[in-house]
Amino acid sequence: MARYLFLTWDGAGNQTPAVGIGQALRERGHDVAFAGYESQRPVIAGRDFRFALLERSAALWREGSSKGVFELKIETVWASLHHLDEIPELMAREPCDVLVIDCLMFGVLAVAESARVPAVALVHSAPGALVPPGGQFEAALLGPVNSVRAAAERPAVHSIWDAWARLPAICTSIGELDPLAKQAPASFQYIGPIFDRAPASQWRMPWAVHDARPLVLVSFSTGPYWDQASRIRRTVEALADGGCRVLITTGSTDVADIAVPRNAVLIRHIPHAEILPHAAVTVTHAGHGTVAASLAHGVPMVCLPNPAADQPALAAQVHALGAAVALNGESATAADIEAAVHRVLAHPSYAAAARRLAKAIAGAPGAAMAVRRLEELAQPTLQPLSTKR
Repeated sequence: MARYLFLTWDGAGNQTPAVGIGQALRERGHDVAFAGYESQRPVIAGRDFRFALLERSAALWREGSSKGVFELKIETVWASLHHLDEIPELMAREPCDVLVIDCLMFGVLAVAESARVPAVALVHSAPGALVPPGGQFEAALLGPVNSVRAAAERPAVHSIWDAWARLPAICTSIGELDPLAKQAPASFQYIGPIFDRAPASQWRMPWAVHDARPLVLVSFSTGPYWDQASRIRRTVEALADGGCRVLITTGSTDVADIAVPRNAVLIRHIPHAEILPHAAVTVTHAGHGTVAASLAHGVPMVCLPNPAADQPALAAQVHALGAAVALNGESATAADIEAAVHRVLAHPSYAAAARRLAKAIAGAPGAAMAVRRLEELAQPTLQPLSTKR
C-alpha cells in the first residue's frame, strides 16, 4: 500500500479528475488524502477521503482581497507564498509516498521540485486551451509564478508549460480537444478524461416514459467565479416553446427570479452520468469537465463560454470538430441559442462527430494509466517517470 496526497483547490472542473484518480487508487488498496480549501470539504469528505485544510492560504481566501478575484487566486492558490511553508508542514502531519498536485498550484509545484517525495503535476484540461503559451492567462501568471519560484529557490521558467514539464505530468484530456496538441512537450501524456464516481442521486425525471421530445441538458459552471444567471435565463427563454424537455442544473446560481416554463425543470445538481445517457444535446459553458462528459456519452453541444480559462478555446475546438455550435456566451440572444439548439438537433452530423470523440475517449487509457504511473512513482525500486525536456 502506498500513501498519496492530492493538493487541489476549488476550481470546479479540476476536482473531478483528481477525485476520480483518488477513487481508482483507493480501489487498488492505497491510502489517499486530499488537502485544499474549506469550500472543497463537502465534495472531498462526501467521497469518504480524509481532507486537510491549507489553513493560512485558506484564511487569506476567506478574508478576501481589495484587488479582485483574479489577484486573490494568485495570492492564495496559483502563486501563494504561504504554500512554501504550508506544504512541508502538511507533509510532516500527513506523510505520503507521492504528491499529486493541481497544475495551477505553482508554489506547491516549486516545493515539490526539491522535495524528497516524488510528485506529479495533474493537468486537468487540454494544456493548449487552459494556458496557451503566449496567451493572456500566461502573461498574467508568469511574473507571480517566477516570484514564488524564486522564493522557493527554483530557477525561473519561460512559460507555464515549462513549470509543468519539470515534473511528471498527467493530462486528463485527449489530444483531439487540445488546439495545441502538436506543440505539447513529450512529457504531457494525454490519458483521457477521468470522472468522479459520484454517489447516486434520488432525483427522477418528471416526464412520462413515452415522452419522445428530445432532452436538453443545460449545465453551466458550478464554480463560484462567474454568475451564470444570464446564461440560464436566456437558455430558458430560448427553449420555452415546449418542443424539448429541458433539465437545467443551477449549481450555486440564484435563479429565484427566473420564470420556469412547463417543459423545463431546475435542479441544483445531478451527476452527469445519470442524465447524459438520455440527453440529445447539452447547452454548456464549455468547461473541460462538462465538454468531456458530454462527449463521452456522444452528446453534441451548444457552447456559451465564459470569457476566461479554457472555455473559449474548448468551445472553438469542439465547434471546429463538428461536435458543437459555439456562440458568444456573453452576447448570444435567446433567439441565437434557440437556433443553435435546433440546428444541432436537426443535423445528425453533430451527434456523429460527438460519437467519434466518444470513441477516442473510450479508447484512452484513463484512470488505469494514471494509477499505473502513480504506482511506479511510489516504488523506490523503479525509476521515476521520464520527463523529456
